[in-house]
Parts: sequence; C-alpha cells; structure tokens
Amino acid sequence: MAGSIRQIANALSLALGLLVACVAQAGVYKWRDAQGNLHYSDTPPPDGSVPAAQGGVQEMAMSADFADAKVANKLPIPNPRPNSGAAIGLDTFTLKLDAANGNNVTIGREFSGKNCAQSVDVQWHDGIIDLKDRVAALAIAERFRKFGYRFVGTGDSEDSGGLAELSLDAELLALKFDVCNNIASGNVQGTGSRAFVKLRWSLHRAGTAEPLFRGITAGAYDAWRPDGGTKQTVLRAIGAAADNLLGERAFVDQVTDSASRATASVVLPPPAKLAVAYGDGAGTFRARSDSLLRSAITVKTARGHGSGVLIDASGYALTNAHVVGADPQVQVMLDDQFVDAQVVRSDRRADVALLRFDPRGHEAANVSRREPHAGDPLYVVGTPLSLKLSHTVTQGIFSAVREVDGERRFQTDAAVNPGNSGGPVFNEAGELVALSVSGIINADGASLNVNYLIPIARALTAVGASTD
Repeated sequence: MAGSIRQIANALSLALGLLVACVAQAGVYKWRDAQGNLHYSDTPPPDGSVPAAQGGVQEMAMSADFADAKVANKLPIPNPRPNSGAAIGLDTFTLKLDAANGNNVTIGREFSGKNCAQSVDVQWHDGIIDLKDRVAALAIAERFRKFGYRFVGTGDSEDSGGLAELSLDAELLALKFDVCNNIASGNVQGTGSRAFVKLRWSLHRAGTAEPLFRGITAGAYDAWRPDGGTKQTVLRAIGAAADNLLGERAFVDQVTDSASRATASVVLPPPAKLAVAYGDGAGTFRARSDSLLRSAITVKTARGHGSGVLIDASGYALTNAHVVGADPQVQVMLDDQFVDAQVVRSDRRADVALLRFDPRGHEAANVSRREPHAGDPLYVVGTPLSLKLSHTVTQGIFSAVREVDGERRFQTDAAVNPGNSGGPVFNEAGELVALSVSGIINADGASLNVNYLIPIARALTAVGASTD
C-alpha cells in the first residue's frame, strides 16, 4: 500500500508548494432538487430543502455510483471585452484541508481486482510536501482564458509576461478521489479515476490585503476509463471549480469593474512638446554605452518592477502601461536611489505609459528615425527578474515584424524576461528603436528567444507626444 500512496502523491503534484494538513474522513452527499437536478457535495443540503418525492439525501462514500453524480455547474460569464481588462494572477494555491482524526486520514479509495470490485482506503500523512510545477495555476488559467480573461504569471506560452493587477488566492478545502488501475474497456486496460474538489477563492487588488471577493466553489470530474490518470482528473476538477467561480456574478462584477478602471487610459492634459532628440546614424552602441545605460531606468510599483527609458532630458520617460497599471504615481531608480514619478499618460492598448520626474542630470536617449531591418543587431537594456540586475544588456537581432493582439510589434531573439518590460532597445548606432513589451518563456521561466517590442514611433504617438 505504501507504494500506491507514493504513486497517488506523485500524481497530485499540483502547484506552488501545497501545505498538506489532516483530512477528516467524511461522507459525500447526493440529492435531487425540486427541479430534478442532481447535486453532489461533501456537505448535506439545508434541512427541508430536498422534497421527499425526490428521494431525499443519500450519504455515500466515493463508490461506483460516483459516475452518475455531478457538481451543479454554473455557466461561466464571458468577459464582455475578450482578452482585455485587468491582468489576473494566481498568487497562492494552498492545500488547507480540515483536520479532525489525527495524522492518518483518508482522502480517497484505491480499487483493484476484476471490475475494480475490491477497494482500500488511501491515507495521507500530515506534513509539508514539496510539490513541483505550476500545473494547478495552468489549469485555472486555461479556464479563465477560455472565457476571455487575461491570466498572467503562469510562465506558459500564452502568458503575456505582464504584472498582475488583480491577485487570486485559492485554498483547496476538500479533495476526494477514487482510482483503479484495472479498468477495462474492450481490449484496452488502464488506470481510471474520478475526483471532487472544493476551493475557497479570494480576489484582491495586487499589493493590498482587503479582498474584493471571497467565495467557495466545488468541481468534479469523472474519468472512470482506461485513460483517466489521477493527476489530470484532479486538475479537471479544479478547472470545473474555476468555471463555477466564473459563473458567480459577484466575482465577475469585481473583475470587470476593476478591469474597466485599470484599462482606461489616463486622461490628462497633453504634456508640453517633448524635446526628443533624433540620431544621425553615426557612432556605435558600444562607444556610447555609458550614456545609453544612464538613460535606462527601473520602474518600481507595489506589484513589482519594470524598466523604462528617458526620452526628454527635462524628465519625461517611457515604460509599459502594464508596468504602472492604474497607479497615478510610481518610483524610478536613478543612481541606486528611488525617486517619485508621476504617470502623465497611459495607453493600455498600445501598452505604453509616459512618466515625469526629476532626472537628476541623466541624459535622454536619441531616437532613431529609421526602423531596423531583418538581421540588424539590437541591444536590449533593462532590469530582468530582480532589482539587483538593473542595466543588464542582452544582444540579438531584428527577426521580423508581427501583429500581436492587433498591434504592430517587432520580433527579436534578444533575451526579454519579466522585469525588462518597458525598457529601451537600441540599434547598432546606439539609437532608440523600440521598447521591450513581452517574451515567450517556458514553464521553468526560461526565454524561448521569441520576444516582442513596441516600435518607438508607436510608443511616442500612443502617449500623445508631440516631437516635431
């Protein structure tokens, strides 16, 4: 049995490191409501809410008739503005199951024998387990994205790499499953399983503790067939619970209301005509690197950090709109010290924001009048991953022009990591040609060398910068 328990534990490698506590062995309740809809839960319905004519409430252990029991599913409410709005990130995913009966607790049953006729309880010991990967976050992200919500911070290929403006916490309150390694279907034999989960959700604005929404939803998935591995079944059940969360009007109202506030451009009077200097194509990045690095800045917010570039020596700088979010004020790092900066304008569609601060004598970058061509060298400057890595330079080439989310973007193989967002990209002459905006990374956070940039001409016009 010890080997089977290890197998189940490995199959449940969910995400972010889950705190495993004791689980009270409890019944599962199954009933039909007055309309004949079948319900399934780990808690009974309120007294008197189930008519006797509907068969009453059946309390059962997870058993063969589980296949007929489904969690009542709500229809997810799509984002009224698909693929736009505030970015949502899963901040924590914690296993927090109720404790009652000591250290040895039952979380499921393992079936064996012909037709899976025999079963034994699967027990899990109290303790902290080092579980790997971000598979639970990815399962939740997939459901949010399916219905048009922006979900970031998972590190997968669909992740924009932006900072989350809304943080979602999930606590796994209940987990029950059946598993059988000897399910046969025709000439095929293999492992099948079915699972039930209950999660408590908490939504709050990034950097704040006060919740915008708190609620509990359940999810179930039945894969009682030869190809129904336990890990994927539990993840499907988590996805079903996420669907039910998106069916909660109170939750969606908070997300979409916050999205409306966060995505609206900052409408302020246009700045004075910017003193943008254009280059003449002379010189090299290497020869001018000292002054070019001083034009690059680090932008710090309550949610994290990004990068930016000074484009006017009087104190105007560009960064990404997703870096500043809805904040009217941020901080920028100059000479290892942070100074306050006002967000003057912000265009969420172009993902560009204009800042104003005391530049303390720092020089502005010269802007290129010409766009790069395929194969031209590019130099990316920014603060990837950590504030300790400010003014990091990576080199690559101009790969292509692409359309990304309806916006014209440059593609490069130069490394662009979280934290580079909004930072300057220079050509071989040391002239500013673009801002970093996003990169495709794998599940381990490593760049796949497909990264996107905002052309500098688009960045300037997006914030209403009059330059000529």
